[in-house]
Amino acid sequence: MAILSLSEIFGFSRDDMANSRGQKKQRAADDKLLDDYVARLIRVGDQRPAFETALADIKTDDRLKAADIISIAQRYNGGGKKSSSKAMALAAISKRFVEIVRFHAKNKVAERVRPW
Repeated sequence: MAILSLSEIFGFSRDDMANSRGQKKQRAADDKLLDDYVARLIRVGDQRPAFETALADIKTDDRLKAADIISIAQRYNGGGKKSSSKAMALAAISKRFVEIVRFHAKNKVAERVRPW
């Protein structure tokens, strides 16, 4: 049985605390990146060229892992079921865009048809 001094015990805990702080900063930076992508997708609205550019940037960004893209898809969809893979998350983002385009098209038709 080894006997550890208090300085050794606190030295280990300080190292662990330093590592956990670094992970939180990294996660915060990742959250900012994810928030930027989600905000960009929301700003696109129903403009297909801008959406295609944003989606291509998401696909080609090396900083994004599969979990990050899944998180972007879930935030863009407003919550709901989490996608199980990167491909499904990208499909969910595209599906949400199509829903938005259809909603705006439906409202434009309804405005022309209303008599008042």
